[in-house]
Amino acid sequence: MFYLTPQERKFIATIIIIFIAGASVQLLFKRDIAPVRWFKSVRSFKININSARADQLQMLPGIGVKLAGRIIDYRNQSGPFKSLEDLENVDGLTAKRFEHIKGLIEL
Repeated sequence: MFYLTPQERKFIATIIIIFIAGASVQLLFKRDIAPVRWFKSVRSFKININSARADQLQMLPGIGVKLAGRIIDYRNQSGPFKSLEDLENVDGLTAKRFEHIKGLIEL
């Protein structure tokens, strides 16, 4: 395959070490790399419970297929939610689960 001299191996190893050190410095001090920016933007995104589809509701922690269906059924029967606390009236949505998703939803 490749036959490298000891000097060439040292050069390649040095380049790899410099690359890893640079990436580490960027992660430790700058913290403004693409995956981190993407994660922060996703966390600031909120789901509108009055217009969300079942698959969108399932992105909330603790909301599965059945509970998303119940939320949509409740919304269709009772009309749009007037406050976030109205979501607690949905059968199967406990107060503890509501506290987990309260910061991720909006009207």
